[in-house]
Amino acid sequence: MQSLSNTEARTLALKAQGFGSSPTSLDEVLATTKVFQLDTVNVFERAHLLPAFSRMGSYPLTEFENWAFSKPQVTEYWAHCAALIPTEDWGLFEFRRNEFRKRESIVNMFKEQKTLVNFVLNEIRNNGPMLVRQFEHEQNKRKGDWWGWSDIKIILERLYFCGELVSAGRTNFSRLYALPEQVSLPKAQLSENEQKFELVRRSIKALGVGTEADIADYFRFYATEARPFIKQLREEGEIVQVEVETWDKPGFAFQSDLDQHEIDLGDRPVRLLSPFDPVVWRRDRAKRLYDFDYLIEIYVPEPKRQYGYYTLPIMYLDKLVGRVDLKNDRKRKTLHVLSLWAEPWLSKAELKQITPHLIDELKHAMNWVGAEKLNPPSKGNWALGRV
Repeated sequence: MQSLSNTEARTLALKAQGFGSSPTSLDEVLATTKVFQLDTVNVFERAHLLPAFSRMGSYPLTEFENWAFSKPQVTEYWAHCAALIPTEDWGLFEFRRNEFRKRESIVNMFKEQKTLVNFVLNEIRNNGPMLVRQFEHEQNKRKGDWWGWSDIKIILERLYFCGELVSAGRTNFSRLYALPEQVSLPKAQLSENEQKFELVRRSIKALGVGTEADIADYFRFYATEARPFIKQLREEGEIVQVEVETWDKPGFAFQSDLDQHEIDLGDRPVRLLSPFDPVVWRRDRAKRLYDFDYLIEIYVPEPKRQYGYYTLPIMYLDKLVGRVDLKNDRKRKTLHVLSLWAEPWLSKAELKQITPHLIDELKHAMNWVGAEKLNPPSKGNWALGRV
């Protein structure tokens, strides 16, 4: 069995995620990551905007909105979580839509709410794609449960999970719900097992190297679901089992990728990552690969937060060296560094070496979001000095 050091595994993982390859378009980045996880929090910028910034640098934010929600080459589905995917991959998730259709809770809901379900479908059939706020019905009032969702919103989402409704894009980040025949989406060409096999294959390619659990998590399989497809890929000679330094479980990687041991980030050796970037979205993997224990503290009561509301991991070369809590004050055109934290293992010499590059990247982020001023941190253990 081939062995990899932690350094080799990190390089393999980051190369697989498009770092060092200098992508020049949103299509290129999505082709590498396979998904852009959607998120509504925009205290800095929404999470799905960040993977492309991390990999290719500044791009017009309006370009993303048009590309993601108005162009036929991109659509939405529950891939990892709610995510943007290439439209050509739509058919790979037909098995998941079938699973939702058969789920007892959903079947019972549709029976119990048959009148409301028919109302929703008829409205869209008659009016074309609709936003949730466009449904005029007494049961379209926000409630305390389901993130404040109304009964109409809950039904729309369940129909969307099942593929009875699809996304026709978004307006001001609100999804346009449509009937499948109102949107051009490809039909599934593969059997359910073939769909799962291809997604497991893509997971390994996107990870570079990963354990069985890492691979399963990428597209939200159970490990027992992914296992037979990992075995098949090994038997067919596409992937090999590897031993990674400090990992207590075996990893799997494409044999053809194992010679990638160098990564060059060019003139941006520091990169800011989204909390939902595939590099860090699985906490156990981030800890194993980068010795980086990462938790988004949005749901932690403020007095108990250690680092901040929505901290972004800071990557330097092939390591995760800290986290920064940013707030984009759009009215005052100021990017506030609310807090900045270095990992405890960083030496003073390393901090001195990294800090100028971090300042450059923060200024790059400032310009990207349209801010004109950068406020240094008022909290944390990493001082920036004059910026």
